[in-house]
Order: sequence, then C-alpha cells, then structure tokens
Amino acid sequence: MVELDWLAALDGLLWLRTGHQVEARLRISQSTVSRVSRKCAEAFGVSLVRRGPDWHVKGDLTLINLERRVHQVVRWSRGGALRLEAQHWSGPLLCSPAPAGWITGYFHFQEYERPLQLLRDGVIDAWLASYPDVPATTDPSIACIALNRMPMWLVVQQSHPLLELGEQVTFDDVTGYQCLPLPDGAFPKFQAVLEACGLWNSGTSERIRNSSWFGQSNSEDLMVGFATPLSLPLYGDSYRVLPLELPVQVGDALLVPRQYEHAPQTLQLLADLRRRLELLSSSAPDMVLLDGVEPPCAAAAETRSLA
Repeated sequence: MVELDWLAALDGLLWLRTGHQVEARLRISQSTVSRVSRKCAEAFGVSLVRRGPDWHVKGDLTLINLERRVHQVVRWSRGGALRLEAQHWSGPLLCSPAPAGWITGYFHFQEYERPLQLLRDGVIDAWLASYPDVPATTDPSIACIALNRMPMWLVVQQSHPLLELGEQVTFDDVTGYQCLPLPDGAFPKFQAVLEACGLWNSGTSERIRNSSWFGQSNSEDLMVGFATPLSLPLYGDSYRVLPLELPVQVGDALLVPRQYEHAPQTLQLLADLRRRLELLSSSAPDMVLLDGVEPPCAAAAETRSLA
C-alpha cells in the first residue's frame, strides 16, 4: 500500500486537472501534488501523461486500480470526505454549496465517458450525470439512480427569424441555422437524437459555412441553443423557446458504485439533491421529480427517439 496522500494527489490530477484545483479541494499543496503524484506513479510502475487538458495514467493499471479500491473503502467506511462530480450545467445548480460530507469538483466536464471512467476506476465516488447518457440499469458495477425527467427545448434569441414562423416552424427550418456545437461522441445517445432530427453538428459544418448568414457579425445571435426547464433561466430574458418538441426526455441521475448504492452517505446525498430539486421545481413546472425508479413513459420515449 502507498500513503493516502500519494494516491489522492495523483487521482486529484486525473480528476481536477491542475495542482491548484487539487490544493483547493483536497488540501494538498501544489508542490506536494507534483512530487508525490510522481512517486505514486513510480511505485506502481506507471507514468502520468497529459493529453490536452486531462492527465492520464499510462501502463498496467491492475495494481493501482486495486489500491484505489482499498482507499475508496477507507473513505466510505471511515467517514472520509467523498468525491462528487457533476456536469457543468447541473453542478452549480444542484451541488453548490457542496453537500455535507462531500468534496465537489469544479464541474468542467462536458462529456460522458471521461467522468464515467473516473467513477469506474474509483477516482471519484459519485457522478451527477445527464440522462439519457447513463449506464444501463443492468450495469454490474454502477448504480444509476434517476432524479428527474424534463423536455429538452430549442431556444433562440427573441429577434431570431425562426420565431416569425410561429407554430409552423419545423426541424427543416432549424437546419438552416447553426445549432450549439457539441463534441462528437461526448453524449452519444443525445447526439443520436439530434442526428435523427438533422440538427447535429460538432463544429462548423459545410452546411453552416454555406448558410447565407454565416460570417455575419451577429451570427452568434442566430445560433440555436438547447435548454431544459432548469437551464433556461441561465440564458437570460432575451431567449425564447421554439414550439418544437425534441423526441427525447433528459434529466439528472446520480451514479455511484453499486456496492455503495444503499450506503448512508448515498442516501443522505440523494435526500439533499431532491431537496434542492424541490426548491427549483416551482420555477420549472415541466420537470418531473423521480424517486429513482425509471418511468415507463420516459423509457418508451427514449426507445422511440433512438429507433
């Protein structure tokens, strides 16, 4: 075994990306983070490498992952602070301030695979993910606890030409404008829905470059965004919802290692998250709160959207 701080420093970099963030959240000085994370990597015969903004461990991960499990058991069984991460839109709404007994990340993730892998490896202890991009309910190692369901809306500036079409607007009309670009593969199930509607783009596509409005100084004002009943207020008062219904239900789900699904810390965290959602529900009447059970109508809607 290695010291708790050694592995905490290394995993802190994998989770939080910078020594500054590790120091702020795990109370390990930046100079110590650099030194002991390297010592930890050497102890397990692996190397710490950076790809873009993220750190990765390269080599045989068998021993280090086993050690992580030991350290994770210590956190859960001895009242240690647990590690909670969330999407960049749900974290500020539902996880700030940090729930009692939990350390939160800084909500920088805009994807599905990376935080899920950190959870599977035991680097973090819980992940507030975005439905429908969550593991199957039959996943043997990750428990997925549904918190809410709500529609996903298309939103535009109040001066947008699409609003002039009123109730007659169609998805074909929307394809003439750039939708908010998302990284390819970041949310594969949601991406499949947008692709089926002809709305997917992961950057400046040929269709967008050829649009008559592309390159205009106010082109960002013509972009079509995505919003939920919870996130719509973040856009400001100048945005309006298009009268189109995307064929998908979205929502928030708490993911934890299956062996800790019924742990007291998980149950307390769930109660805290549900209280926060209750407070938000008065201003989001289209949001349905759940008790962890998947609603049949939502499952059917997902099936239709991906057919």
